[in-house]
Amino acid sequence: MIKNIELITNEIQDFSLQKMKFITNFNVSFFKDFGENQSLLNIGFIIEADNEKQYVATFHFHNPESIYYEGGGSYHQLSLTIDDMKERGWEQKRYEVFDYEDRTLSFYCSDIEVTSIKETSYRL
Repeated sequence: MIKNIELITNEIQDFSLQKMKFITNFNVSFFKDFGENQSLLNIGFIIEADNEKQYVATFHFHNPESIYYEGGGSYHQLSLTIDDMKERGWEQKRYEVFDYEDRTLSFYCSDIEVTSIKETSYRL
């Protein structure tokens, strides 16, 4: 489902989406790849491990659509869910990503990948 998830699971063996607590950055970029229009949503998440360490993990969400984000303050707390929609047969919309508690974040995307993870002393 999530490409390169082992970058996270090598650091946090009991990783789950519920450990992703806060958004630290959120940006969208647009570009052409082999002459085709593409977009990329880059989100940094704070992950809280059971050993009380915190990590910043960067995720790329490819070709995001219908992006809804309602944030305020210096951070955005969330309860993230990723649903695989392959069986629905929607073209270019493989995953639905959303905050299941407050619905302050939601979008669709074609692929998800982890691009980096590093320990942080980031405290709220």
